[in-house]
Amino acid sequence: MARRLAWLLAITGTLIFGVMTAFLFTSENHIRIPAIAALVTFAAVVISYLGGIEFGLALREEGSNERIRTLAMSMSALPSLASWGVFWLGSPRQQIGTAIALFVMVWFADLYLAKRGLIPSWFVDLRTAVTVIACVILGVAFYLV
Repeated sequence: MARRLAWLLAITGTLIFGVMTAFLFTSENHIRIPAIAALVTFAAVVISYLGGIEFGLALREEGSNERIRTLAMSMSALPSLASWGVFWLGSPRQQIGTAIALFVMVWFADLYLAKRGLIPSWFVDLRTAVTVIACVILGVAFYLV
């Protein structure tokens, strides 16, 4: 049940990225500007959330050793700090491009932690699929802004 819910929530998130990107196909600024703001904001929220997942997994005493859990806790703060920094970049293209890079970096961190027993394999499968989809959608948005 929890895995299905995780997949449902992840797919819902990619749909939000898709809808906001679809709004970028219009030339109407009163639609494009809020869509860009929503897209960048949602990307930052999701990236922060992914760091929170790493922190939550690091709290579990089973599944990994203390050194890996400590490393995961330390790493978990980076996505929220970096995604907050996205808002300070000079253009939507820079913001979206940086968000793509952050999604990939957090995915690599998850792979690293999974190899050390902290993250379950089914979650890595979910993250891989959703990261690819989200990055492709954000890539389209990057092209359109």
